[in-house]
Amino acid sequence: MPDHSYRLGIALDGDHVSGALADADGDIVAVTTHRLDGCPTPDGAVTAVLYSFLANGGAVRKIDRVAFAISELDKYVVFPQQASADHHPWSDVLGPIAVLRLGAATTAVPPLALWPRDFRDQVVLASTTVAGGARLDGTELEPLDEDALTDFARSVAGRVKAVAVTGVFATLTPDHELAAAAILERELGGVPLVLSHEIGGNGLLERENATVLQAALTLPAGRDAAKLQDMLVQHDLGHAEVFFARNDGTIAAIDHAATHPLALYGGSAAATVRGAARLAGEQDALVALTNGCGVVHAVCAVTAGQPRLTAGHTTIAGVPTSLRVIARVPVRAAEPTTVDVRAMTEAVDRAKIAPGDLPLLLGGPGAEDLATALPLRLTGTLGVRCPPWASAAAAVGVATAPVGGEAERIMPVRGAEESMRSIREAVSETARAAAVRAGADPQRARTKLIEETPLSYLSEPAVALRARAEGPPRPGVATVAGDPGTRRVATR
Repeated sequence: MPDHSYRLGIALDGDHVSGALADADGDIVAVTTHRLDGCPTPDGAVTAVLYSFLANGGAVRKIDRVAFAISELDKYVVFPQQASADHHPWSDVLGPIAVLRLGAATTAVPPLALWPRDFRDQVVLASTTVAGGARLDGTELEPLDEDALTDFARSVAGRVKAVAVTGVFATLTPDHELAAAAILERELGGVPLVLSHEIGGNGLLERENATVLQAALTLPAGRDAAKLQDMLVQHDLGHAEVFFARNDGTIAAIDHAATHPLALYGGSAAATVRGAARLAGEQDALVALTNGCGVVHAVCAVTAGQPRLTAGHTTIAGVPTSLRVIARVPVRAAEPTTVDVRAMTEAVDRAKIAPGDLPLLLGGPGAEDLATALPLRLTGTLGVRCPPWASAAAAVGVATAPVGGEAERIMPVRGAEESMRSIREAVSETARAAAVRAGADPQRARTKLIEETPLSYLSEPAVALRARAEGPPRPGVATVAGDPGTRRVATR
């Protein structure tokens, strides 16, 4: 990493824009907040933030990473059919895509059965199920029907923008998904392929749904990522590597984010939670997320400095998915535009994962206004705190967040200890590799957590392994003089 390099975090939340400049050690050296007219675009946000930092011109020239947290992405993912170019970065028409399931024995519930009909018809051109998939022990459920797969690929050639591929127990054994991808690549050329084992989740239907949504978002995400890079070039930041906030509180490089856009859902809230905890110096706390009017809309928990994630499934655009996102407990106030202390107390109680009291931190553009309207202590908390720069918590969080990666696998309980240890090591290394692919420094990425969850619905005892890895962003290429060139995202 170049000496004296900087990371710039930029957050957009409604009409509120904030920026945070962090040095190579992760310490915040400058913060700025603005309220702009209308709904700011990334271009307007970058302009406002850089204008504020002009006094520190040397630092601006040495920015080698720019990380964005954009709350509007949530609205686009949740209501993609209502997107518009004026308000949502990824506003291209979704679809058409093709959906392929590997597992002929699963047709009792066909692909997309749980989708709203209008949304399904908008996104999906064709779907089919062919023989394939795996068993719990890793063996083939049935041989992959390569002929049927080839016929399907040829039937949609030239008519689809992406293909979603989901195999039975692909998170255990992805061999058939990878073989299917090779055939699809041969028949369809450069059409983006999204494979379910890269998304994760044990339930077939929910994992399939997330894969289809990811495929629908991939092409417009890639196009808009390229536009964003062009915009940064115009701001003399074409040399800087770009990252986006993800839904688990980490960040991902723009090339990875463009091909995994679903992971950005909830990213702005996760960045706010991480930033508020960092600003307050707390590892275990609750965080109230505020809007620009000073009203809290959700309460989240942070444990060991990490945002708490949902334990179950997440519904997106009316579709149940396997996606795990930051757990946001809504504050159900009688009047959504006013501060309702009773509603906040109830949300605090639901957000806790243990009976003990925790500090309640305020974060988001309306944090200071909310602080003046709340008592110093709410029931169930150790006190209410509004840390310095709380209104820029998302910018601070995204500027200082690590790059993350995950891996999942189902492991039979009845097995040799050596074999089970080997599986755990493999999952750990897969998570570390996922973090590196997302933009982490390969020399410093480490696995931080392995969870083991018993699965009760299978015929043989098994556990779901989930490993999480993190590392600082890979070295940037900032320089004070000269033109280091620009990074580009392939849009295919």
